Amino acid sequence: MSSYLFRYGFSKNKQMRYVISIKGGIDLEMPMGNINNPISMEMRISQKIVSFDTEQAMIKVIIDRVTADRNIPTESLPKTGVESVMQMDSLGTVRWVDGAAAWQGAEHSMMRFPEQSLEVGESWVQPVEDASGAASAFHTRYCFAGLDEEKECLMIFSTELFSGHPDDPASQLVGRGVFTFDREEKWIHGCSNHIEYKYRMAMPDNSGDFFTTSTTLQIEMERLP
Repeated sequence: MSSYLFRYGFSKNKQMRYVISIKGGIDLEMPMGNINNPISMEMRISQKIVSFDTEQAMIKVIIDRVTADRNIPTESLPKTGVESVMQMDSLGTVRWVDGAAAWQGAEHSMMRFPEQSLEVGESWVQPVEDASGAASAFHTRYCFAGLDEEKECLMIFSTELFSGHPDDPASQLVGRGVFTFDREEKWIHGCSNHIEYKYRMAMPDNSGDFFTTSTTLQIEMERLP
């Protein structure tokens, strides 16, 4: 069976454009009442490689356009025209130079490859960093599912998101998704991810009460010409 070594490819001024749809919400259940924070928006973003070497690249990310449900407060939306810079190595390890991701859920829109070659059906596990780049408890298990039947340049990967390491019996499956990777261009072509989880935490006032956050996100990213 054939094996494939996956790496991102860098070239000066290489530019990629995407449309990203994010739907769902982040809700809070507290003793004094509930707070609902719905999310329904579409963004168009640009990525441009501004510098690179054999190890990594600096990529400028610009939010070109944002449209959202009118019920969502404007101040909670990503700002059009805002530039962020991410540093990424050839495996797909991302660090946001500004200290925060360009948009909520950005950490679920890139894929990290293993060092070794892969055959169809093989899987690997990577820890997930939060939007600020800090380590989180979450882990993603990727599986190389094969080639797209219509476009052979596209490789398909399925993903499973866990609240901890997949080998931990206490870890819960909280998300599933699919990535497509263009092996000719050596870049993400698109992805679809559904994430759903809850957290129960103590109130910061040490009252002994608890609050629960419920997060549901459907993230779709599609490459634009």
